[in-house]
Amino acid sequence: MPGKGVQYGPNTVLKRPDLAAAIANVCANWSLVENHVISIYAFLMGDYLPRVPGYAPPTHPVARQVMDALNAFNPKLELLCKLLDWREPELSQQFREGNAMRLRKRYNERSEVAHGTWAVCDDYPDALILAPTFGAMMIYKIRDFDAISERILEEVRALGELTSHIYKKREQRG
Repeated sequence: MPGKGVQYGPNTVLKRPDLAAAIANVCANWSLVENHVISIYAFLMGDYLPRVPGYAPPTHPVARQVMDALNAFNPKLELLCKLLDWREPELSQQFREGNAMRLRKRYNERSEVAHGTWAVCDDYPDALILAPTFGAMMIYKIRDFDAISERILEEVRALGELTSHIYKKREQRG
């Protein structure tokens, strides 16, 4: 485990450009999750907007603004869960026990990557070292960031399927 010769401070991750890009990729992929959560919420809130024949089911613009104004992910997710309880009760329990639980885990992983204090050590030239406030330092290599990114993308795909299901259901209602 690193200890001797560990350096951290401003621009430390730039000493490992491939790993800095991997951190950015984790964050960029996470934004897709948040976009799906906002879209699903806006679709469900759009149920009460007037429908224009021949056009897609409406999404509620204020619902998008409300969700976008929430900085933290857990309140966004809880708001969506409560709306699903009301608008899609048959999906709600499944979403809470599956998607929402996994999303919280992915959020924690993303947060650790995005907000972690990163260090380098000459003994590990192909790694970044997470230097937590409490606990032991952890070595992250490209495969670790790629694995986190892939788990996030699995949730993006699952949310895409849910978005599609909700959209089609509303489209059929006409």
